[in-house]
Amino acid sequence: MEQQSMIRTTRLDYKINMMQLQADFKFLVVKIIDRSAFKDYNKLLASWSPEAVTSIRGRYKKGVYLMMFRQLPAIPTVAGLELHEILLEDMVKFKIYPNHLLQLLLNQQSANEKSLLEPCKTPELLISGQEWYREFRDMRQQYYALKLKVNWQQDLEMSVQTFTQVTEFQWDKQIYQFNEKRGRFQLCYRPSPGIYFVQGNHTANRNYIDFLSLRDLSSFFRCKVGVTQLVLDNLNLHAEKYLLRPVTFHKSLVEHSSRLKLSKRETIWQQLAGFSLNIYAQVNDRLSQELADQLSDHLTRSQLVRKNNIHVVRSQKIQSGFNIQVIRDVRDRAAEDGYEVAKNDQIVQHLTVENFGHYQEGDKEITWNPKGSGKHLDPARDVAIVKLIQELCIKRDLANGKLKTVEPKLASLTQPLEFYYFAFLKKSFDPEVMVIKLAFTPEMELRFSKKKVRLNALTSDDEYTQVCKRVFDSLARPNFQSAWNSVDCVVRTGNKQLLIQRLNRTIMPDGKQIRKQLELNRPDKTLWRDKVVEELGKLRPMVSGDSDYVAAYEQLQALVTGMRPSFPLKDLDEAARKAGLNPKRRDMRQVNQFLTENATFTLKTTLQRELPDSPLAGMKWIGLTRIEEGEGHFNTFYFVGSDKSLKPVVNRAVTLRRLLPLAGDAGIIDELFPKLAAMMSVEFVRSGQYTVVPYPVKYLREYWYSILRQHPEYR
Repeated sequence: MEQQSMIRTTRLDYKINMMQLQADFKFLVVKIIDRSAFKDYNKLLASWSPEAVTSIRGRYKKGVYLMMFRQLPAIPTVAGLELHEILLEDMVKFKIYPNHLLQLLLNQQSANEKSLLEPCKTPELLISGQEWYREFRDMRQQYYALKLKVNWQQDLEMSVQTFTQVTEFQWDKQIYQFNEKRGRFQLCYRPSPGIYFVQGNHTANRNYIDFLSLRDLSSFFRCKVGVTQLVLDNLNLHAEKYLLRPVTFHKSLVEHSSRLKLSKRETIWQQLAGFSLNIYAQVNDRLSQELADQLSDHLTRSQLVRKNNIHVVRSQKIQSGFNIQVIRDVRDRAAEDGYEVAKNDQIVQHLTVENFGHYQEGDKEITWNPKGSGKHLDPARDVAIVKLIQELCIKRDLANGKLKTVEPKLASLTQPLEFYYFAFLKKSFDPEVMVIKLAFTPEMELRFSKKKVRLNALTSDDEYTQVCKRVFDSLARPNFQSAWNSVDCVVRTGNKQLLIQRLNRTIMPDGKQIRKQLELNRPDKTLWRDKVVEELGKLRPMVSGDSDYVAAYEQLQALVTGMRPSFPLKDLDEAARKAGLNPKRRDMRQVNQFLTENATFTLKTTLQRELPDSPLAGMKWIGLTRIEEGEGHFNTFYFVGSDKSLKPVVNRAVTLRRLLPLAGDAGIIDELFPKLAAMMSVEFVRSGQYTVVPYPVKYLREYWYSILRQHPEYR
């Protein structure tokens, strides 16, 4: 373990100027009691001119809304609605908190750099643009937007919301229009010119926005981090009067970190060495049979499979030992499921034509081909195929009741620990949770046990009820399934218990620093020869130490003197490369780091390098941090980033998980974290990446899925 730097998270630091906000605005709380009054609520908002609106508690055609006015309108009496003017000093009585006030200020912003504040009647901020647009064959339009919301834990949630065109306005529905000038979607409360949209995708296509892009400045402003940074910059500029402390992303120290290397992905094939692998398909389905033929043919020719002496068999039915069954995905279709459950000594992993084979309705045939890697592009190195074998090995362990996929050293680290998994069963006045326990014998045999626990009767003194009660007491809204879905597991060692819980909090790269570096490295950035010569000359006394570094800097100086009077940065980069100043060279890496820190340009950013003050801290490795949630109260979290160099485009954020002692003192966190980090440094759960929870949780989930197959009433 070694100490890392500071990380930023989506938790916001800010302080509202309550006195100034109350002096400038009036506040109205509107509660929709009856769904039939939703139409009247819309008509009221159509006639009113609030500066901003936000939702306190939102439900379909019901809920509680907070409105902010310069001048309060006449407050009518409307059946099914409750309306109250409030003072901010009384806001807690109405369950209004600082995040709601910040949301009011946020909703008036846009992601346009030079935009001003503008009133907004939409309860959330929905940023969109032409790059997030598609048109259907019937000419209907669809947009997707980045939704920004400050939650009760003071985190800025960034999610994607899709809007699909409808033909007409309806008073009793939430109808949206796209404001192209502001680059955002807004609720429409009365018929008006333009195109109408409703929330929802209504297609099988999934819309997503990259979390982070480092390709160039343009792509950065189209990713979640870039858009969010623009919005917060506008918020701090325009709402400065109402902020005693500007809105920033919280920084915390990484107290412990783990940088364990993963085994190579393809080593999983060694688990099948000397065995047969049977591939068969769903009966009477042409596409399933074709994909099974292709998969069998590719694996038969694989050198990696041959090296491990694995015999690939293509048959028409399940056999003893290892099996892969190709089936159709019948979800949302009135068709029979060809899924076959393994029995006795059979181990089977299933794949679908639609998912694995990338088949879409209307395709004439399957166009799947393995994406191998390495010198010979071996199909057995294909990520999807490797994932199949990894899942097969986990099912082998479950079927045999013994842990074999894990190396002995890690297994011995795991053996003293016990793990509890929680599955919410009923959405009713008497909800139940299935508590599943996994323990290990000294011979690494898997010992599963379970019990149904009623959440309204947590009085029994058995271990399942007691651990369930401790989790129940730690959750907000514990009678709801969403609360239990956030619980990954409880880890037990002796009499100590530690909860691992997933929250809507993520690592947040430093958008300002990223933007600055991308500006310095913009290819079309115009440079003037005389100014660059002068700048490099002034900085020259600061360049010292390594002789290769000094020589590379002086060579770059000489190159600039031979450039045209004005030129784009990309021309200087090309000239430097031709002269042998490749940015991958150690001396040029030093030069570019120096230019990034001191000059008005650089030939390559340091964004993807591991530096102590990197704006991407937390996107790599596994780390532990403590975050202050209130005066003197800290919560402990861990994050799991990448074990490899970051790519220019990162699709997903790195999520933080809370570590909460349920039994025993807080010392259990520092005691267990090194072991938990080791149990997440395995390649067989997420196919060549760290897994985000200790690997025994994967076994618990698979065990639970097998129970669901046997007991559909639990679903």
